[in-house]
This record gives sequence, structure tokens and C-alpha cells, in this order.
Amino acid sequence: MKFCPKCGTRLKLKQVKAEKGGATITLLCENCGYSDKAGRTVTQTTEEELSELPTIKVVGEKESKLSTLPTTKIECPKCGHDEANWWFLQTRSGDEPPTQFYRCLKCNHTWRSYS
Repeated sequence: MKFCPKCGTRLKLKQVKAEKGGATITLLCENCGYSDKAGRTVTQTTEEELSELPTIKVVGEKESKLSTLPTTKIECPKCGHDEANWWFLQTRSGDEPPTQFYRCLKCNHTWRSYS
């Protein structure tokens, strides 16, 4: 890490393209404009196309439908289905009880119950 001798700001690396296809790396101060060669020249650059890389699926279609929330028997106020996921969330101050949320497994309607 180098600092500007004029103003003391940290110098950032900047790549400057040369005429013969190479590039020169310089240290540049964004505060006062001071620049200094980093002492290294890159003569060959390569680029990879992102479209050529294989697609990585982190979560597949089957796994995306899995739910880790617990379920309970409660009637949905919107569609009348009798099963929903539930969770607690502290929506008020710490000395107040948490709020219980429900989400219907059929229509995804979400409602809350203040304990």
C-alpha cells in the first residue's frame, strides 16, 4: 500500500492501455491527481466469455419448493384452507411479546397474531 507524497491519500491502482495491445499499471491519487508508475507492464491480456461458463444451480426447482418453517392447523382468513406455516418476529420493544405470523400453504396469504 502506497500513499501520495503530496497529500497523504492512499494511491489506487489504475490500468492504462498502451498502443501495442499491452497495458501499464499506474498508481493514481484521486484527491490531487498525482500519478506514479507501478513498475510493472502487462503485455498480454486474455478475456473469457461469461456465456461459455457452465451454469451452476444452487437450488433446483424441486428444492425451491421445500419449506423449513413449521406448520400448524389454522384457518386462512382469505381462502379458508386449514394449514399454514408460522414464525415469530420481535416487532415491538424487547419487553413486549413477539408477533406470530402465519402464511397459508394454499394461497400464500400472510397474516399476524399479536400474542
